[in-house]
Amino acid sequence: MTIMGSIATISPRDFDAVLFDLDGVLTQTESVHASAWKRLFDAFLQERADRTGEPFTPFDIEADYRRYVDGKPRYDGVESFLESRGIKLPVGDPGEKAGTQSVRALGKLKDRYFMEHLNQRGVAIYDPAIALVRTLRDQEIKTAVVSSSNNCAAVLETAGISHLFDARVDGREIERMGLKGKPAPDAFLEAAQRLRVEPSRAVVVEDAIAGVAAGRAGGFYLVIGIDRVGQSQALREAGADIVVTDLSNIQVAIEPPSAWSLIYNDFDPQQEGIREALCTLGNGYFATRGSSPWAKADDVHYPGSYLAGGYNRLRTDVEGRCVENEDLVNFPNWLTIGLRLAEDGWFDERAVSILSCRQELDLRRGMLHRTISFEQGQGQRTTLTERRLVSMADMHLGAIELTLKAENWSGPVTIRSGIDGRVVNTGAKLYERFNNQHLEPLSGEVVGDDGVHLLVRTLQSNIHLAQAARTRAFVQGELQSVPRRVINEPGFIGQEFTVQVMQGETLSLEKMAVQHTSRDFAISECSLAARRAIDGAERFATLMDSHVLAWKHLWDRFDVHLLPGTTPIKLNAPMLLRLNMFHLLQAASLNSIGLDIGVPARGWTGEAYQGHIFWDELFIFPTLNYRTPEITRSLLMYRYRRLGQARAAARDAGFAGAMFPWQSASDGREETQEVNLNPHSKRWKPDSSYLQRHVGSAIAWNVWQYFQVTHDHEFLQFYGAELIIEIARFWTSMATFNEQKARYELRGVVGPDEFHEQYPDSSLPGLDNNAYTNIMAVWVLRRALDVLDLIPDIRRAELIARLGVTPQDTALWDDVSRRMFVPFHDNGIISQFEGYESLAELDWDDYRKRYGNIQRLDLILEAEGDTPNRYKVSKQADVLMLFYLFSAEELRELFAHLGYPFEYETIPRNVDYYDSRSSHGSTLSRVVHAWVLARSDRARAMIYFAEALQSDVSDIQQGTTREGVHLGAMAGTVDLIQRVLTGAQITGDVLRFNPQLPERLERLDLSMRYRGHSLDLRLTRETFTVRGHKAAGVQPVSLAVNDVQVEFAVGSTHVFRLDETKSPSHKTAID
Repeated sequence: MTIMGSIATISPRDFDAVLFDLDGVLTQTESVHASAWKRLFDAFLQERADRTGEPFTPFDIEADYRRYVDGKPRYDGVESFLESRGIKLPVGDPGEKAGTQSVRALGKLKDRYFMEHLNQRGVAIYDPAIALVRTLRDQEIKTAVVSSSNNCAAVLETAGISHLFDARVDGREIERMGLKGKPAPDAFLEAAQRLRVEPSRAVVVEDAIAGVAAGRAGGFYLVIGIDRVGQSQALREAGADIVVTDLSNIQVAIEPPSAWSLIYNDFDPQQEGIREALCTLGNGYFATRGSSPWAKADDVHYPGSYLAGGYNRLRTDVEGRCVENEDLVNFPNWLTIGLRLAEDGWFDERAVSILSCRQELDLRRGMLHRTISFEQGQGQRTTLTERRLVSMADMHLGAIELTLKAENWSGPVTIRSGIDGRVVNTGAKLYERFNNQHLEPLSGEVVGDDGVHLLVRTLQSNIHLAQAARTRAFVQGELQSVPRRVINEPGFIGQEFTVQVMQGETLSLEKMAVQHTSRDFAISECSLAARRAIDGAERFATLMDSHVLAWKHLWDRFDVHLLPGTTPIKLNAPMLLRLNMFHLLQAASLNSIGLDIGVPARGWTGEAYQGHIFWDELFIFPTLNYRTPEITRSLLMYRYRRLGQARAAARDAGFAGAMFPWQSASDGREETQEVNLNPHSKRWKPDSSYLQRHVGSAIAWNVWQYFQVTHDHEFLQFYGAELIIEIARFWTSMATFNEQKARYELRGVVGPDEFHEQYPDSSLPGLDNNAYTNIMAVWVLRRALDVLDLIPDIRRAELIARLGVTPQDTALWDDVSRRMFVPFHDNGIISQFEGYESLAELDWDDYRKRYGNIQRLDLILEAEGDTPNRYKVSKQADVLMLFYLFSAEELRELFAHLGYPFEYETIPRNVDYYDSRSSHGSTLSRVVHAWVLARSDRARAMIYFAEALQSDVSDIQQGTTREGVHLGAMAGTVDLIQRVLTGAQITGDVLRFNPQLPERLERLDLSMRYRGHSLDLRLTRETFTVRGHKAAGVQPVSLAVNDVQVEFAVGSTHVFRLDETKSPSHKTAID
């Protein structure tokens, strides 16, 4: 909330619901209530005075109303006022009629007076209040009325506003449920429960002192008091956070639709593949590309549907070489809907005259919208509208609503809806010469009157997948019952039927599809599970509601909100950040927890890299760690379950411990191809990237970072420690001692920069002493020693015995960690690898002039008969990865442990050196370069950040996005905002922040999880606010902003003034 003058601005990011009082807030009925109370009490008091001889003192419509009855349930109001006059009446019976003999009788008489007035004169509303309600609902904020009035429903109906509220808790409900009335918070808490929101995520709007007190007692996020009678101070004292004279003084911060939508306003065949990848919908279990329902795989479209972890292995003879590859399988296309209008052919965008076309990926709701208006035949105009979802609420379900409007014609519409299992893998050019038939159809049949079922299996991995789909047709909302022709062909099952449509009418198709596999939990058999699920599937609107709610809950955890400053940001950064987060959550969501899957470099959006898993987790997991670490834990188990295969790989190579593969898929064996085809030269080139042994260090890093954020000791002692120890054992077994250097070395490796795979004049692959690999090995060895100290004695003894770790082993870990060789050259430049300094410099200007885009310089040089092994060039960050992963303080300590100097200028000197020698052939490169330049050269960092942010939207690598998005770069850009702008890092069991807001931003809002605490962070130019949510059993943590450190208790709030956090004279936070 921000306040400027008399205007308060509230942000929908901060709350999910607003609870309104009725009288005096929404409707001008407070005076009617006051008049009814006065009529009641004046008559009662006059009759009592006449009977007893006591003096008659009338009911004060201002003072008595506000003090004793306003906002309270009617019986409480009667008792409160009578008590003020020293009068005691019996409570009375619930069935008692209106009268003056008891509290209940008086309360009912007051209601009669109120309703008489209501029926005679109607209800006037407060227009600004209703305008605010409508604005909130437009932003999908839930609304409720909480009133002590028994006549609440009648007032809302009379005023014509009852439809604007999702829930109502009124006097009748309070009495029925036995709730305490205001100032007790019971009624407000009941309304929040009905809306399914936490009080800390709801706002209360009240005009009564008792109502404000109730809102404050309920622990609501914000209590707004409305002062129409000059009692603002009393409202504040009762607990109002802000007081306004009218709800026109409350504004809702509304983001433009463009901040939540990726929109295309044309049909461009050349860009369709990119758009299909970017508009993929998924839920962490399966994903489906954004191709249209009538599309077939060709040079424009590529329908693809992928099961998380759904791999199959095939062999291919290529030019006398047997190549074995394991692919992410393209599973049956459940989207398939063909349309034939009147006497024309089957609909295809390329065969009609398109009048308008709009495609929108709705990031907030996780839905794909498509609208096409077209003309065909003799001028018949038609509008097609599609809404699509892959349910985040039910991970087995996908759904389409396809609407056709006949604008100026009448006639038959033929629909062919089915499941197409004839699909093959042709979505990546690099593998087009490989065998691509992964599926064997087993059966296809009709289910009920309007459904079909297809069962297939993968040829080698033997995954059985069953899909069941149901298609129903509605004309003007009426379900159509028409004859259907069954189409049952090998690999395809569908139904064809015809519906008559008149001019101006709307035909709606609802297609629901369910898929289950033989690997699913809690099912008997996948076909049976799919049939049962489709039989019970709801209508599209109902499925959409639960799906949208699931996405809302995800965005509550993951959204990053940027408030631009006065200087506009040219890039639509809010949308691009959300797009990147959206794809991350579709690849690994809450549905992924418990599945045996990793995170592929390209997500589940295409077939690039054959769906394999690399080291990109290093860039992906930080975002998950700080939002939903439970997902990270599950993904780390993918590595743990393949520890046996990594041990076997190390053993086969002559090493100890665990050697993880550079490319991994189903079982954890090395999936890197022996050779790759260069599309420039059309020659097969040996691939030595399997020598990127640093992937093991990345896995150890991910385990440790997860533990640092969560303090999940159970995971560490039973899984994480074993991973780190086995990777440490691998590094010591690979290290050799060089007597001349008196240092240990790692020889025959490839670093993150894949341009260099061997020395120029060598026939053997591999390089010696890659600096990044060596230093990361040192870091792993030190963590291995740490985890042995961290885990309980019993578990340590078990691990040592089972793994055969001896005191000599741990002594060697320590020795190698202190005497590992790190190469340097040119006055403090960390050499990318030993001998790097002897390589030639490349004429960068010449190559840019000749080729323009030189990102894949390796392919260009190979096509020229040259090799990047001869030059000081890099595809992506290598040495700079050290500055990406470690702070200056951590590196200084690491280098001191190794006995090497680390000067102040080491980082900027190395950044400048390697930045000028990178072609950025990997999307990850720009993320790293933006990170390492963020504090020293913001202008250059912002260029890299902008390029990384739109890597896929702009297809920055010119053709790769259509084969799948670059998930590591996507997650990395979010992490840049999350950790660079806040300066978040964990050191010495303290969560430290060093926040710095860019010039073009006024505010940053995001959420974090840290060791059981759920934190809302808000960064402005003046303050950094950390607000915690309540949670049971969570211990305080140490938290620091710059030089100010506090013990942060669960549910507390700390506001740090940034100008004071760096000053020695100010060492306390403002609570």
